[in-house]
Formats: sequence, structure tokens, C-alpha cells
Amino acid sequence: MREPSNGEKLLDLFLLRTREPEYAIDQPFYTTGSIVAAALMRIALIAVVTMALKSYVSSSTTWWIAMIGLWGLGVYPAWLQYDKYHERVETITDGTLCGTCRHFNRTNQLCMIMDEHVTSTTPPCEGEGWEPA
Repeated sequence: MREPSNGEKLLDLFLLRTREPEYAIDQPFYTTGSIVAAALMRIALIAVVTMALKSYVSSSTTWWIAMIGLWGLGVYPAWLQYDKYHERVETITDGTLCGTCRHFNRTNQLCMIMDEHVTSTTPPCEGEGWEPA
């Protein structure tokens, strides 16, 4: 597994990727917490830019720019990322033994017994801790 560059780390901080990076192999790239945290950071950045823009542009224009920015850069990317996350969780649920286990936490793709993310077809507990849901 290679180490991400500084530019890639910045993209990952704000979750501005359209697909998972190739170095995200042993853990999921999208989780509920990472999606919400990145959306909040993007919205905070939009708020700071809007306040700085307020002194240069009229109030009505500032509001329009802020609302379009909030939707286009804050909420809509988070919505798309949550859809990708939900598809991945459905794939894990339908295609792995972990998806039918009572110890599988869907909100963060985690095996609660082993405290590991479920990413492949092999269960983290190797089937020993499996209990039907």
C-alpha cells in the first residue's frame, strides 16, 4: 500500500473524490462519519468565503452564491457519497457472511466482535464468531 501525496490528503480531507482511491484497500474510504465530517468542513469553508465575499458583492448576490455553494459544494457531494456508501454496504450485506451476522454494524461497516472494518469476502473472525441476525 502506497502513501498518499499531500494533494491527495487534501482531497481526502474534504472528500472531493468521485471514486475510492487505490490505496484504500484494507479499510473503507466512505463511512457515515467521514461523509458528515467532510460535509461540515466544506460548509464551514463556504461560510468563511461567503463572509469574505459579502464586502465585495451586494447582499442578494451573496445569498444566491451562498445557497448555490451550499448545495453544489456542501450537500450534493455528501448525498452522492452516501449513495456510494449505501451501495457498498448493500454489497457487503448481500455478498458476505458478515452481512447476515448480528455483530455486523451497518453504519460504519464494522465487525463489533473483532472491531475491524469488513471490506472483503473473508470475515474478520473467519466465521468463528458468526451468529445469525
